[in-house]
Amino acid sequence: MKAFITLFLSIIISIIQISKTQAQTTSEDNITSIKRHREGAKHVLEVAKLFEARVYVNAQNDTLNYRLLKPLNYDPKKTYPLVVCLSGTGGRGTDNIKQISSCWPSQILTKSKNRKDYPCFVFVPQCPLNSSWGVSSSHRLNTLTDIEFLVFDAIKSIEKEFFIDPTRRYVTGQSMGGFGTWHYIQQYPKMFAAAIPICGGGNPKLAHKIVDVPVWAFHGEIDTAVSVNFSRDMIASIKRAGGAPLYTELKNVAHICWPLAYDTPNLLDWLFAQKNE
Repeated sequence: MKAFITLFLSIIISIIQISKTQAQTTSEDNITSIKRHREGAKHVLEVAKLFEARVYVNAQNDTLNYRLLKPLNYDPKKTYPLVVCLSGTGGRGTDNIKQISSCWPSQILTKSKNRKDYPCFVFVPQCPLNSSWGVSSSHRLNTLTDIEFLVFDAIKSIEKEFFIDPTRRYVTGQSMGGFGTWHYIQQYPKMFAAAIPICGGGNPKLAHKIVDVPVWAFHGEIDTAVSVNFSRDMIASIKRAGGAPLYTELKNVAHICWPLAYDTPNLLDWLFAQKNE
């Protein structure tokens, strides 16, 4: 019990620290988004229990903690989509819980209605401290240890164990996870059927590689943690290369924009409708 209380307090402290610079704005939407983000953190232990806690270990004994949510009423004879959810920096660690509080999509997909409407596997890896998912852009995150290989090896192990629909893999993430989302589709453009990067960025010079990947990106207009120009540049570059990405810029909203992003009508309908040819 003492360990859980300590973990809970550490999560709340990290959420408050992330939110400090955002609370200065008077935007009602911005304040609402921050409140909902903090409220979600309070229920992280409850939400995490819906997931199976797992550890992937490769041949070199490198390990990756992750949580896996199975589809509601799982039928081992059926194939299901896989949603890869990448947390922000606040989810890094070794407890295999904090990544849920720092990845809003993983919380949204556990809602009862969404589990009924969109049966899928939800894969939420935990990035170790001083590491990142991998970064294609010039952001400072690219100086950290990249664990991309572990994430994809873990995905392969999941796909060996369960029937995953190879035409319906999706990736989404916020902040550091937004950078990871852009990075993964630029590195593996044929692997994912769609992507939802939130307040992240990629490499505009590689935009031509993802013109055929359905993307719906989100960013807060007044984000001071990750400049909105990261998303603007990616969207403009994809369009110049011949793609047709979707982009929602949330006016008067700062970094913590993910609750508002996932309020977007029909966003999940759009995501789960996408399939690789």
